[in-house]
Amino acid sequence: MNTQTLLNNVATTTNNDAIIVNAKEFLKALRFVAVGVSTKKSRPTLMNIHVGINENELVLGATDSHKLTYLKVGASIPSELSSKEFLVDGKFAKNLSKTPTKHGEYLLIKPEFNSNGRSVGKVTFIDGNNEIFIDNHGSDDFYPELERVIPDRTYFSFETRKKELLPVLKELKKFTNAKDGNVVRLEIQDNSGVVIGVDGNDSSIQEIKQKNLFIDEKHIVENDKGLNFEINFNLKYLIELVQKCDSTEFLKFSFSGTLRPFTFIRENAGIGEICPIRTY
Repeated sequence: MNTQTLLNNVATTTNNDAIIVNAKEFLKALRFVAVGVSTKKSRPTLMNIHVGINENELVLGATDSHKLTYLKVGASIPSELSSKEFLVDGKFAKNLSKTPTKHGEYLLIKPEFNSNGRSVGKVTFIDGNNEIFIDNHGSDDFYPELERVIPDRTYFSFETRKKELLPVLKELKKFTNAKDGNVVRLEIQDNSGVVIGVDGNDSSIQEIKQKNLFIDEKHIVENDKGLNFEINFNLKYLIELVQKCDSTEFLKFSFSGTLRPFTFIRENAGIGEICPIRTY
């Protein structure tokens, strides 16, 4: 049974005003997006996941100002909830999504709103086993508009598979220093290759196996020799995001500038974004 058929069947037989989602699909999405949540109490709003309610989908997003996660999930939405929004506490989300397969086929989600249509900070989840989970984190504040900080242009891109990329990143982490922000440099070279390593440490440099490399014509180097592009960033953030992706899926990385955030897009259209680090 596909996701939409499941949602339609459950919506038909359930007499309530809950949002209905495929449990496994939603919880896997929640687990990925929760990586972007801030852990700093000085920014309490960013310690939550933002959930936007569209006509037939939920839009999940989170950011800690250094990294960002964003993913849409199909859902059966009561008409009176469309266009509203609510937050889910980050710690609650991580706990709920630890085992996406143990909650049955579907989840009912019941966010509560006041008379003005604003979320009151309480969300009830009822899984396919009739277990109830309540996130009661208090009044919700306004969340940043995440779509506005996702780059809409690409000068460089390539695709790589998670199961081939992650071991390279973990090996490279041995050469990084947490005190210095786990900084690594990714370079596109000679119109054909992608390498990553710690600046000044030649033994750390590793090639990333990739396909469909795109380089904007303005950045092509003559005679296929030279540096096309470079960017520095915190390796720890990238590992955290990639770990939550499925092992066999391809990730499409896109870059729009050395000092602009870069993204990768998952096969399910989920987005991970990381801000660069200026090293000079």
